[in-house]
Amino acid sequence: MLTEREVTTPSSTPTGVEAVGYREGQGFPASPGLVGPEAPRSWDGRLALAISNVGSPPVVASLVVALTALKLATPGAWVWGGVYALLGVLLPFLYVVWLVKRGDVTDIDVRLRKQRAQPLLVTIVCNGLAWLVLTFGAAPPTMTIVAGATLLQVMAVFAVTLRWKISMHVATAAGATTMVWALFGTPLPFVFTVPLVAWSRVRLRRHSLSQTVAGALLGFFVFLAAAALLPSG
Repeated sequence: MLTEREVTTPSSTPTGVEAVGYREGQGFPASPGLVGPEAPRSWDGRLALAISNVGSPPVVASLVVALTALKLATPGAWVWGGVYALLGVLLPFLYVVWLVKRGDVTDIDVRLRKQRAQPLLVTIVCNGLAWLVLTFGAAPPTMTIVAGATLLQVMAVFAVTLRWKISMHVATAAGATTMVWALFGTPLPFVFTVPLVAWSRVRLRRHSLSQTVAGALLGFFVFLAAAALLPSG
């Protein structure tokens, strides 16, 4: 019986453009598709895929915006949260979906480092626009701080991506849970969520351990600094 590694790994190493996809895709061929490589067949592989999907940056970013609005507990906070989610989360996500449909990137995770620059630039523009709208639209300061920290984090990820591959999944999870920690006073989301997301990315061979650790440190320190700016009370 073939093992999962034998099933998902090509029998021969590709060359040229395909070789780049093979190396950066952690052993998977670079074939366009929303879900990327063949779904894992083992129970832990399927679990890792589920965690990776639930812990994807658009999902986690939307959740932290909703929790921020919940903490603020004002109708205006939900409106501004919706504005930010539309500009800073939904638009970049739809752009990546469009790139996948065109065949310009391998999958929704954009697992090849060389393909990440353009989506990240669009994400920076969208998040910058969201931050400006919230800032000059007199949104709650806490919501504006979350938007600003997210913008800074994406810019840092873009800078790193020019030379090295860092985990956006783990950076987003670490940043979001650090902000939740600051807002609600419990570290449990950070303690449990970040290691799970990191494990899923390594298990799926989308990132190395060092890339997930770097992502966690980036997200934690950016949002720790942002938490220091939160209004008291």
